[in-house]
Amino acid sequence: MPETEASTTTDDPVPEGGADPVPEAGPGSGLEHAVAEFTAALARQQDLADRREEIITRLHTELQELRRGELDAALDLVRHGLIRLHDRILRQAEQIDAPLGTDELDALLRALADDAADTLAGTGTERYAPEEGEPFDTARHRPVGRAEALSEEADRTVARVVAAGFARGERVVRKAEVVVARWERSGGTPPSAG
Repeated sequence: MPETEASTTTDDPVPEGGADPVPEAGPGSGLEHAVAEFTAALARQQDLADRREEIITRLHTELQELRRGELDAALDLVRHGLIRLHDRILRQAEQIDAPLGTDELDALLRALADDAADTLAGTGTERYAPEEGEPFDTARHRPVGRAEALSEEADRTVARVVAAGFARGERVVRKAEVVVARWERSGGTPPSAG
């Protein structure tokens, strides 16, 4: 037998340039294992995302139900107050057996207004009435008229309260309606704002 040169080749293919051999993709190879792990991790992440979405949807639904319940509870306060006011008006009407005098009618209407203010107070909305002579405040007062001030110091003050205001904490729900006192100089013009 002739002598042959010893073979320097191996069973693994070697790319040109002498680089490391490329692993074969086959059953049980490292690449297939990595793809399987990645796919499993991706599936786990999708499951977590689905669970998060379910929780968010459930919490949103519960929050909406809670808000509806709170609104209903707040409206119940108003409903019950208005029902009491309704009943009081009817009771007062049944007790009238003769024409009411001005003082009696005034007292009756003021009592009904107080009942309405009590109902509003039950919702956290309080009635306020500015004092005559206090400075006019555009945030809390709405001018509905003008009166002559007795002195320059009384310019831009509350001369008279026409209707009380209502506030819920610091937030004004309705401004008090007031007549504003204005001082006129001897020339007939009010002083400039400043």
